Amino acid sequence: MTQQRVLFLVSILSLLGLAGCAKYKARPLNKLRTNMGQKHEHQCICFNHKAFDHADCKRYLDRDVIKEGYQPVQIEITNNTDRCLKISPASFPFPIATPESIARLVHTDTVARAVGYGVVGFFCWPFIIPAIVDGIGSAEANEALDDDFADKSLTTHVIQPYSSINGLIFVPRRDYQDDFSFTVVDAQNNQKFTLSPAKSQLKIA
Repeated sequence: MTQQRVLFLVSILSLLGLAGCAKYKARPLNKLRTNMGQKHEHQCICFNHKAFDHADCKRYLDRDVIKEGYQPVQIEITNNTDRCLKISPASFPFPIATPESIARLVHTDTVARAVGYGVVGFFCWPFIIPAIVDGIGSAEANEALDDDFADKSLTTHVIQPYSSINGLIFVPRRDYQDDFSFTVVDAQNNQKFTLSPAKSQLKIA
């Protein structure tokens, strides 16, 4: 086999090896509550939450955010009332990182990957092709990651009557406590309602 054919085969094998690299694959968030109850008989606000572990991070974010020092917490609130309720990061007792900042922490290093292949390609030209392919794939994976983190994050929301929201907040691990409380606010009269894991259902007169 000639040297040229060997180099060609190396290039093809490298491309095949890259087929599973620089990808972003994450599942949609599961619902924590599925039963909204009797809409007009139970005027209440319901809350549930789940602090992600490493496996949850991999399943729903395709990145281990915990290793980067942040605790993802899934929040689900059901507004089983005739009021519009507001919630924002300021509703919580601990600092909330933006999804953009967390996404940047777990980006695939596109430049480093491309340069690594590029250096080899300088001596062995078939590796230039994997460098280009992997660079493009890495950039696309980062873009998909950015969009998904933004879509799944709980930012400032108005929860419409008889509806629910389901999203993530990212809390510095040193600040997170599982027994936290937070408030939602009536959008019309600014009345505040406090929820917590110990007080996950709140009836409203």
